[in-house]
Amino acid sequence: MVLIERIYRRGHEPLTSVDQIEKFETSDGYVTPNEVLAREIGADSENCFYKNQEGKRKKVVVTKDDQGVWHMQTIGTTDPTTDGLLQLPHMQDIWG
Repeated sequence: MVLIERIYRRGHEPLTSVDQIEKFETSDGYVTPNEVLAREIGADSENCFYKNQEGKRKKVVVTKDDQGVWHMQTIGTTDPTTDGLLQLPHMQDIWG
């Protein structure tokens, strides 16, 4: 099981899509690029979660488009601009 704790993206523009997140920091301290984590969740059927602002665990799912690219989203999300993953705290420093 993977538990996402923080997100990273260069720049200061507001995030409008999970695809814009460059890297994720997980509870075990690993920093993983978006496409690598998405492939791990999708291809390996790995369970992935994050805790929302109320402290409730939310499941992350992935879909694969026609070009073979994996895309992450919170289960049940229909509007990518309001996905709960976008509300996670940002990493201060990036080493991975």
